[in-house]
Amino acid sequence: MVVGIGNSCDIVKDFPVDIVYLWCDSHDKKWCEKKNNELKKYGKSLDKDSTGECRFIENDELKYSLRSLEKYAPWINNIFIVTDNQIPSWLDTSNPKIHIIDHKDILPTDNLPTFNASAIESAIHKIPNLSEHFLFANDDMFFGNFVSKKFFFNEDGLPIFRFSNRRIINKVYKHLYGYMISHAYKLVKKKYGKSVPYFPHHNIDAYRKSDIEKCYMEYKEGFENTAKQKFREKDCIQRSIYEYYSLANSLGEYKIVNNFSAKLNSLINKKPLDSIMFELKKEKLEYIKKIKPYLFCLNDGLKTDNDDRIAMKMFLEQAFPEPSTFEKDNLKNADILICYHKEFNLIQNEILKPIQVGAEISNIDLGVLKDNSDDNISAKNKYYSELTALYWLWKNSDASYKGLMHYRRLFDLGCGEKRWYHKFPENIEDKLFLNKEYLNFLLSDYDIILPMKRVISKSKSIYEYYKKKHYINDLDRVLEIIKSKTPEIYPVAEDIIKNKNEMYLYNMFVSTKEFLNDYASWLFDILFTLEAEIQSDIENRDLYQQRVYGFLSERLFTVYVEYRKNKGLKVKEVPVVYCELNKKRYDIFQLRTKIYKIITKFGIRKKHWKEQYGV
Repeated sequence: MVVGIGNSCDIVKDFPVDIVYLWCDSHDKKWCEKKNNELKKYGKSLDKDSTGECRFIENDELKYSLRSLEKYAPWINNIFIVTDNQIPSWLDTSNPKIHIIDHKDILPTDNLPTFNASAIESAIHKIPNLSEHFLFANDDMFFGNFVSKKFFFNEDGLPIFRFSNRRIINKVYKHLYGYMISHAYKLVKKKYGKSVPYFPHHNIDAYRKSDIEKCYMEYKEGFENTAKQKFREKDCIQRSIYEYYSLANSLGEYKIVNNFSAKLNSLINKKPLDSIMFELKKEKLEYIKKIKPYLFCLNDGLKTDNDDRIAMKMFLEQAFPEPSTFEKDNLKNADILICYHKEFNLIQNEILKPIQVGAEISNIDLGVLKDNSDDNISAKNKYYSELTALYWLWKNSDASYKGLMHYRRLFDLGCGEKRWYHKFPENIEDKLFLNKEYLNFLLSDYDIILPMKRVISKSKSIYEYYKKKHYINDLDRVLEIIKSKTPEIYPVAEDIIKNKNEMYLYNMFVSTKEFLNDYASWLFDILFTLEAEIQSDIENRDLYQQRVYGFLSERLFTVYVEYRKNKGLKVKEVPVVYCELNKKRYDIFQLRTKIYKIITKFGIRKKHWKEQYGV
């Protein structure tokens, strides 16, 4: 049965529709203790699908589901979030639409704590002030396109139930989920002689509270037993019974979604799919971008790993970048300095701040922040390069996040595959996701954002490469200073510089304030010590080789990052994009990149970069 979709203004009847979410914070130590204590009491092994990490893991899905709701279904009335004495740290509970429902509000105290979604779902009709018509969602379910009430309820206000094209057959299902669905279907089929023999679409569903109450009374004993189970087991009644019961009693309509004809129609007519569910794997996320379904579910499963979860979070942040009105305004401030030494199009927003480096010794005024204000070493720019901006940032900014980029080299936080621009477009910050929201998103999981490592393929080590290009005595002396001042770091420094041929270039990074302060204190102590010893010699070198402290700092930065990695530093490497104004050089770079992609693919040449986002 095909149901019209319409837009957000195309409503069915004038009745309110609420939504109910189940949510838990698996990182909460108290919650984990309770779960582990209950598992110990069981005295028997349970299905991994019932107790595994994938069943409970929290990855900010609810935040993005609420963003999708506000964007594509703003007509939804109240939002009920059912939890075990937990509240998301980012959630603004003062929002009148938000209502936190504790398990004890709907379940008997004797049945708590519970880690059984079916037990909680058996009591959702008991939520205080829940409207007659409501939607139900897990936090991994999202609105992907504009929907109206008509998408979920027919003209008579009856719910439209969605099923996949997977039939329930007469067999004993080994997988816990399949067994429970089959069990719910058979309970209804046995009593009423009919229902719809398909698996639910596992996505956002529509219900009427009064229909659930009737179903509950019909199978009260089974629901009461389900509510007593602390974890899901085969004899639990799954909430799909509400759908099978309603359809058996003509209390709703049904629709088969995501079958072959629906996919073909979507492909030919370029229409969004109705509803789709994936077991979360990063390679499947691109498909959602192409089909733009009305509903989608990213179901964390037994085969999902942390790389998949990170990829999902990045995908959701790109899909729903705007914070909803349900979130607290708790974004941290950031100062990311972009170094300029000559006229160029300024790149700036609330976190990107142009700074003129070497302002103390320059005859031009770029009309931006200068590195010769307040506590500074601007006069040393010809020797320290962009480090005069780093020093200024260290001494004069108190932002929570700090960073450094260059006017022709920028981080691509969205991890796209474009590497070269002839000219940066006016909205380059948006293209590269260089905004406060996305930066906060990334640094909620990481301590530092870095450029992908460069592989020095023509040298066996950083040391050998430096020896070819610069004055090796400077690097030798730096190693001695490290050994004297920070002996705990020296073994890492010696190993990285003498034995490795990979490094982080450009002195580019964005990090927490704490990391930058620690690093800058270590770095400048070493460089100032060296400067006092060799500066008179440096004056006799050419202009390029006078930039000695800038060259050394790239090696030292790699050393310090690797040292901190061993101490638990969480690192995110992202691509760097470049701007080349000379059209001939730009065309050559583009051609080289295309050739490089081909010969790298066939193993003729090794990759320059330790990257995972293309060349």
